Amino acid sequence: MLEALEDLLKEFQKSNQKTRVRTLGMQNKWTGEAADKKVRKTGKEEIKMAKTSVSKTSSHLQEAVKGHFGKKVTEVFEKQEDMLENF
Repeated sequence: MLEALEDLLKEFQKSNQKTRVRTLGMQNKWTGEAADKKVRKTGKEEIKMAKTSVSKTSSHLQEAVKGHFGKKVTEVFEKQEDMLENF
């Protein structure tokens, strides 16, 4: 009878340990998902700010630099804007 109780206790402890591991796993998953959302949101905001900055710089340079070189500079900045848009 004592052995049966010890076996039941061991099974209970195993079951309890499995439950704790699952709980920790779910908690880590939720924490990771929340961190991922925060990183994605911050990244989108940073890309938006960078795109705005590139756009303003491009328009200022376009006004300041004329001729063939000015067109090339503008093309480069437009490519950068497109890259940021598709990032």
